[in-house]
Amino acid sequence: MSDPRFAPAYAYVHPVFWPWLWLQLWAIAIHQKETGQDFLLNVTRCGFVRIKYVSDVRKPKPSNLYTYEAPAVPAWERPALGSDLPIEFAEDAQPLILSALVDALRVALADLRAIHPAPSLDSS
Repeated sequence: MSDPRFAPAYAYVHPVFWPWLWLQLWAIAIHQKETGQDFLLNVTRCGFVRIKYVSDVRKPKPSNLYTYEAPAVPAWERPALGSDLPIEFAEDAQPLILSALVDALRVALADLRAIHPAPSLDSS
């Protein structure tokens, strides 16, 4: 038991009582390793150790702070799971959404063609 934390205790106790002090400090050190608690000790000249204060037991830290759990259903198989749209309407709405997007794209392209007509051929 050559822990430097306990050197002041050995300096205070009479050498005759060091084996008794060692036994008590050894038990406290084992308990401290198991629980992670901190202690405030009171040591007498005869090697008696009294525990005055004990800290709370520390919660063990998880080995991995972030764990990813893959969803049971991939997003591309059931897109309704990622929106507020009820699942019953999702299958019917999918062709409507695609056709609405295509119509909007056609209108946007028609507007662009009207603003920027194709360059005329050079006839010179």
